[in-house]
Amino acid sequence: MHPHRYLPLLAAAMLLAGCASQPLPQWQPGDPGYVVPTPAAPPVTMTAVPPVAISTAAPTRAALVAAARAEWDFFGNQQIDMRHEPFSSPRLGLLEDEGEAVSRVGQYWHAVGRNLSGADCDQPWSAAFISWLMVSTNVAPQDFAPSETHFNYLSFLRARQARPAPQFVLRPAASEPLGEGDLVCAPRGDNAATTLEDIRPGLAGHCDLVVEVHADEGWAGVIGGNVFNSVSESLIAVDPQGRALPFAQRPWLVVVKNLLP
Repeated sequence: MHPHRYLPLLAAAMLLAGCASQPLPQWQPGDPGYVVPTPAAPPVTMTAVPPVAISTAAPTRAALVAAARAEWDFFGNQQIDMRHEPFSSPRLGLLEDEGEAVSRVGQYWHAVGRNLSGADCDQPWSAAFISWLMVSTNVAPQDFAPSETHFNYLSFLRARQARPAPQFVLRPAASEPLGEGDLVCAPRGDNAATTLEDIRPGLAGHCDLVVEVHADEGWAGVIGGNVFNSVSESLIAVDPQGRALPFAQRPWLVVVKNLLP
């Protein structure tokens, strides 16, 4: 266990990469909704990386959501509340370089052809995680091109939607309500993209899979990899129509609408 995981955290860079030695945010006593963070169960060490298991069923929106939730369960259901500053973590999970997580992250890397694992914690794996979700649920490579870089597969999808029968289409985050199974994506770092036309391979960014939307309550839950060193559900603010509200660490740019059945 890492005692310093219970310290407050403000640095945005820690959202997407780094080792388990970095701290996690936490609600403070007296904050609305404060709960004592629940630590993950002690991990069991396992470093062998099995090949990616691919479903034989036709890909569906529900299968993608179920796969994301299953991975979130595996990592101990870490939650990051991004609806207010500072971010907080009402529930802690397994970190990328702890126990079974090491090989689990290795499976994500295998989905993009890289021989890495959770022990390689200087390597951002959030795009590998999204790619693994697609590969493992049998989304065809002609419909989604797995990549270790989010804007690489976004570029592919932008080109793919001009051809017949796209399974995913890109829409501006400012105008498109979120739906379960969609991806919601933002630039990061020195990526200054502000329109869909700015999307091109190699740009830095981050995407999460939407797993629940509560527009009437003003929030949505999105699951992503390498968010505070784990597979985490981030709670984000949405407007009454269910559109993601941007903030400094997540200047939402694009919603990838899921057209799978």
